[in-house]
Amino acid sequence: MNDDLAQNPILELLGENDQSRLVEYCTESHPQTIAEYLNDQAPELVWKILSALPLSSRVEIFSHLNLNEQVELVSGQTRQEMARLIEEMAPDDRADLVQRLAPQVAEDILPLVARAEREDIRRLVSYAEDTAGAVMSTDYATLRAEVGINEALSLLRTQASVKETIYYVYVVDDKHRLIGFISLKDLILAKPTQQVVDVMHSEVLTINVEEDREEAARKIEKYGLIAIPVVDSSERLLGIITYDDAMDIINKEQSEDLLAFGGIGADTEQDEVPYWQGRVGPVVRRRISWLVMLFMAEGITGTVLRHFQWVQRDIPDLSLFVPLLIGTGGNAGSQTVSTIIRALATGDIRGRDGWKVLGKEFVTGIILGFLLGSLGFIYTNVVRGQSVEFASVIGFTILAICTWANSVGAVIPLVAKRFGIDPAVVSAPLISTLVDATGLIIYYSIAIAILLRLN
Repeated sequence: MNDDLAQNPILELLGENDQSRLVEYCTESHPQTIAEYLNDQAPELVWKILSALPLSSRVEIFSHLNLNEQVELVSGQTRQEMARLIEEMAPDDRADLVQRLAPQVAEDILPLVARAEREDIRRLVSYAEDTAGAVMSTDYATLRAEVGINEALSLLRTQASVKETIYYVYVVDDKHRLIGFISLKDLILAKPTQQVVDVMHSEVLTINVEEDREEAARKIEKYGLIAIPVVDSSERLLGIITYDDAMDIINKEQSEDLLAFGGIGADTEQDEVPYWQGRVGPVVRRRISWLVMLFMAEGITGTVLRHFQWVQRDIPDLSLFVPLLIGTGGNAGSQTVSTIIRALATGDIRGRDGWKVLGKEFVTGIILGFLLGSLGFIYTNVVRGQSVEFASVIGFTILAICTWANSVGAVIPLVAKRFGIDPAVVSAPLISTLVDATGLIIYYSIAIAILLRLN
């Protein structure tokens, strides 16, 4: 049996031409499971399977496909069919999809989408990509404060089938301003004679529609919320960001930071593509810019080495320890950068904390440098058989480089953040290049001070 068929029950059922079992399998399995089987398949085959399913199952599975697969499917299918599918998707999901469509495809499909959904899409895509407004859902349940509990339960029952979540119900006034919220548990436990205003929570944690989406995700994670309401400057309720949306935001931001930390530029479209589906051309374009910049920057290291050639001639063994020293500095700096970037991302460090952060990392660098320097002294003197003076150069250099690397590693992300630059993009490549060059200057300066003056 073909390996693909053996590993993919969808293809196996399709090959057996057993449509009833195929539909049963797809509707009874989790949509994510089916989407994973379909993600690598040809668009024609994916649509053939989806079109055989009930609309509700089709929408759920389609929503779990990666965004590039969705774009390819929408671009290649009948516009009327895709318009119906888009109407049934979650508001934030369909807004993401429409933003990624080619302008002509979007212009062809949007007029076919129902007016309410079309206006909702246009409103959501109008927000900047990284804001809370761009990722919020407009499917939320609301109640008025003066409504009785029995009537509230009845109203909620009618809303439940079309809302993303009903575990939090938001209480609004006649101008749709958010004045409180009530949980489903609160409603069930309330007395029938009470009104919503009697049991609602007036203190509501919100996020402004223009705030960074990461801030919304952090609040949801920090306070253990199922969802957080999104409001405008007048406290009018515009949407909600749910827990699963927050996890998607965090995962996406972490992926972007990880790529940026390696000097790989962000590319929303390519980041959605699984590794084996990625084309070599875009990968090269994303990586080459930083590599060229660092290649040129490494010339500074060569300049430093040429400047200290006369020291090398007098003490040839110095060159043997260069990899050890600059490697130690680079590793120490990278550890500090990673720690600071994470603390910035979680909100543990704010802009005003710069001096405190520098002080802490300076002390940390001294302690690490003392421990590693002592080890370096013993290694150089005992294992490599160098003199006490030479071993002292290595020990003091490690102490100085670790202190310097930790200090620089603390400052670079904070400065980048201050000037509105993503710290992950510049920190790792810059710390590596900077510590290499300055570490050599520190090394040779200490060698001159101890060895040449003694001689």
